[in-house]
Amino acid sequence: FYIMDKINNIEYATIFERNFGVFSIPEQEKIRNANILIIGSGGIGGVVAVSLARSGVENMTIFEFDTFQISNLNRQLCCNIDTLGVNKGAVTKESILKINPEANITVYERELLPEDIHSILKESNWDVIIPAADTWPFSVTMLDACVDAGIPSIMSYPAGALGRVCSFMPGGPYASECLTMPYKASYIELKNFMESAENRSVLYYYRKKGGWTQEWLEGFCEGKLPHPQIAPIVWITGTLASMEIIKIISGRWKPVAAPYYWEITPEGGRIATFSW
Repeated sequence: FYIMDKINNIEYATIFERNFGVFSIPEQEKIRNANILIIGSGGIGGVVAVSLARSGVENMTIFEFDTFQISNLNRQLCCNIDTLGVNKGAVTKESILKINPEANITVYERELLPEDIHSILKESNWDVIIPAADTWPFSVTMLDACVDAGIPSIMSYPAGALGRVCSFMPGGPYASECLTMPYKASYIELKNFMESAENRSVLYYYRKKGGWTQEWLEGFCEGKLPHPQIAPIVWITGTLASMEIIKIISGRWKPVAAPYYWEITPEGGRIATFSW
């Protein structure tokens, strides 16, 4: 195959041979050499990590403190009966190395805390960061910090049958303002805002677009129930997030960046605009 003659690593060229029908050699090399930070590797993070690995990304750092539980089986890509109780990041790394043994995957089996954000942003030359942590206030705090640090970041979250994906680019709007939250607030301020039953009660579109039952929405507003999630929406949303990353690192297509975002429901998908 002619691509083999132009790429030093024959094994890499063989694994990702089909990519070259879409990407040029320089574009694929950008994908291969990109440095991606993934915070959380359960639902969205796991889909993103595996999808990027199958796209040819070889350098990923994953922060993940949690282990797979039986409640993850309905949607988390790397969760199986034999991985229950095992760290999600370690399982994700193992899955990636079964795709591409040469991938450089670093897993930190600990939680990335709000006070770590600024140091981690300076720690490495990240090309894209995706905060897919279970703690939504942390993810929004990280997204805002990435705008200030000049690092592209990806918001990707499923809420029942609703999925949203958005790229936040240097110099662009902040996630907090797009989501009509306290503007560039601290983690604690965002946490208090998001956990308020009064503020949660305005999220009725979770029921209307996300298909939540009324009982579950009420339980969520009271802080008793988490976001319901189903596999098709989680996987579609995660795959769209990985596509946004591929756009950014390859330079091939323009990302869907704030104030625009992907909106996915069982009725279809569209590019929507935040009403900020």
